[in-house]
Amino acid sequence: MVNRSYKVLLHQEVIREDSQYFDKKTKDKIKTKCLELLSSHPLEAGEPLSGRLHLYRKLKIFNDYRIVYRIDKIRREVFILAVGIRRHEEVYQTALKRLKE
Repeated sequence: MVNRSYKVLLHQEVIREDSQYFDKKTKDKIKTKCLELLSSHPLEAGEPLSGRLHLYRKLKIFNDYRIVYRIDKIRREVFILAVGIRRHEEVYQTALKRLKE
């Protein structure tokens, strides 16, 4: 059993909007991988982003998908801001839009 030392939280639009772009099998694979990596070792799992997303990190999953997330070490939480396909930097544009909301 994996030690879930970090609680993984989702932006409300990850469920309502982002998940609509994936079939059930893909959603399940992304969810499993996110929980596996982000709940135990979120710093090592992803890479830091820059610019306006400098407080966030990206996690690459299956070469095609990106997860944009922030770590709160004090609260031991990981907040997933956006999930998307890598093409054309769409997931990063979505993340920036959500920061403005």
